[in-house]
Amino acid sequence: MSVFEPIHEELELVEERLRGVVSAEHSFPADPLTSLLDCGGKRIRPALVILASKFHACDAEKVLSLAASVELLHTATLVHDDLLDGSLLRRGNPTLNASLSTEAVILIGDYLFARAADLAASTKSVPIVTIFAQTLMTICSGELRQAFDDGDRLRSRDNYYQSIDSKTASLFAASAEAGGVLSGARTAMVDAFRAYGRNLGMAFQILDDILDFTGDEKELGKPIGSDLRQGLITLPLLLFLEMHPKADIGSAIRGGVPGREEKIQDLVGLVRNSAAIASAWDEAERFTVQSKEAAQSLPPNEYREVMLDLADHLLDRRR
Repeated sequence: MSVFEPIHEELELVEERLRGVVSAEHSFPADPLTSLLDCGGKRIRPALVILASKFHACDAEKVLSLAASVELLHTATLVHDDLLDGSLLRRGNPTLNASLSTEAVILIGDYLFARAADLAASTKSVPIVTIFAQTLMTICSGELRQAFDDGDRLRSRDNYYQSIDSKTASLFAASAEAGGVLSGARTAMVDAFRAYGRNLGMAFQILDDILDFTGDEKELGKPIGSDLRQGLITLPLLLFLEMHPKADIGSAIRGGVPGREEKIQDLVGLVRNSAAIASAWDEAERFTVQSKEAAQSLPPNEYREVMLDLADHLLDRRR
């Protein structure tokens, strides 16, 4: 991602550390995990750590360890998410559970959580370890709510925002916050970093949820309407239901219903061609604006400009 050019070298070093985690462990096959790392995205979370650390003098080795830690934490959540969802593909590549047993996948995910925690602890910072632990609890709480949800709780925007805040935005927020803490930034700056990361993460997830209705399957690496197949009600559908309160979506959301796939495709088409998509874009833009407002409160330097450009870039590249 060219927007990260000012921290390109640091991200390359983070990549080396991530590969080292895979190659150092011989108890499980490295190829599937390497593929998972390859399709893990643009390394936004470690980039947030690095960017937030750049406003003060900071121990470069600790920054790299922390950046690798948040990416491993993210990767571990992907491993468990794919298993819980029964997903065989991620970004067009086979998931671990496509080739390994359930037990093996769980243990690999647990191992990645442990390695992430070890890297966070290597910073020798109690506040960093606390942020890591609290974020992991928040992510797990979000997954538990979803796992035991009966499908009705996500019928409100508040529940939806709570869900994406815990599952996605919390790690964005923690990454930026931890980078600032590690650099010795004062409380006001740390708060700004956290607000920037959280709002960026909220926008990021909303955009992904929009793409589940409007995206290209080849680019997404998964079928359109995947959330519906998992029984998830995301913002575009919530907004559609607000506009069409009498719409019957039960047969598309519930599994085991005859002709469900056709009903899912019909519902995707209805939402895609409705005003709900534009409204969801407006929400993503609202969170993007809030993330930029938080960044604007930081001292001006090239890294603040990267943070501002990143917010715009994430919004623009998903239109």
